[in-house]
Parts: sequence; C-alpha cells; structure tokens
Amino acid sequence: MNLNDELSILRGIPLFSGIKPEALKLLAFASDRMIYQAGQNLFREGDQAGSAFIILSGTASIRHEVEGGQETVGVVAAHTVIGEVALFCDKPRQVTVTANSSLEALLITKDSFQKLMSSCPCSLSNILSELGEQMNQAN
Repeated sequence: MNLNDELSILRGIPLFSGIKPEALKLLAFASDRMIYQAGQNLFREGDQAGSAFIILSGTASIRHEVEGGQETVGVVAAHTVIGEVALFCDKPRQVTVTANSSLEALLITKDSFQKLMSSCPCSLSNILSELGEQMNQAN
C-alpha cells in the first residue's frame, strides 16, 4: 500500500473527509504504519490513550471487561477509525482491541494530530461535527 492508497482510505472515512487534501497528506506522512498478527492487542482497556488507529486491512475485535472475563462488543474492519477520542482527551482506553487476523493500521498520535489541526483550524470544525454525529448515533 502506498501513500495514494492511504490518502484514498483517509478521504473515505467520515471523520477525515472534511480535511483539506494537503492537510490530509501531512496527516498520512505523520502517521506510523503498524502491523499486528492475529491475537495481538492494538491497545488494552485501562491503557493511557494517546493515539488513534485507522485500520487499513484486516479485522479486530472490541472487548470490554465484565465480571469474570471479557465480552466482545463489536468487530471493526478495514477503513475504520478506532480510538479517535484519544486525539482529543487524556482518558484511559475504555475497551481492548485485538487483531483477529493479520492487520495493518495507521497510528496517528494525539500530538501530531493536534499540530496539524492547529495549522488548519477549518478542518477541526468538520472533525468535531462528525464526532458529535457519531456520539449522537451511539446514544
């Protein structure tokens, strides 16, 4: 997968669709490509959050701690953002996300995201609007 593929994926994700193309390219450059094998955690419930992940390929299970173990609450697939709340606040992770298969993801740190947004504040308004819509649908 090359930069143009990553940009195409980013453009197709509602959270990032309002970002100008040049800013989106900077976001892709500032991201780290990560590869996980089946069974590896992208993050665990209770971990300090400082980044979001964009799944490029593969799937992952989202699990939540319950009395006596963990409960699967969802599955995410390619072209999905997970952990995006970490880009805006310093809260511990609320779930554990584990790769179901070989998984490739872009890791976006809070620091690089906030630097980008401070240089392109018009994009921030679109992102906050999309996050608000997601929160509304979740309720």
